[in-house]
Amino acid sequence: MKAAADRLRSNARDWDALAAVGTYLLARGQADKALDCFHRITRSNPTYPGIWRLKPEAFEALGDTTNAAACRRRGADPRP
Repeated sequence: MKAAADRLRSNARDWDALAAVGTYLLARGQADKALDCFHRITRSNPTYPGIWRLKPEAFEALGDTTNAAACRRRGADPRP
């Protein structure tokens, strides 16, 4: 986690580090903060590998099955 946070301090657009932080936060039960990380990625890089598999997990953890399903559909769509 520290390495990812350090990378983000030097480059806020380090999508790999941001995904790692989001995944860590999700695993720690902080789905709202994880979703913030995932949103930052999809706003700038919607084709980031695996992001449309991570976002639904965060939405589900927050009880938002509608947005989780929308993310899964988005992930199945090959268009950016």
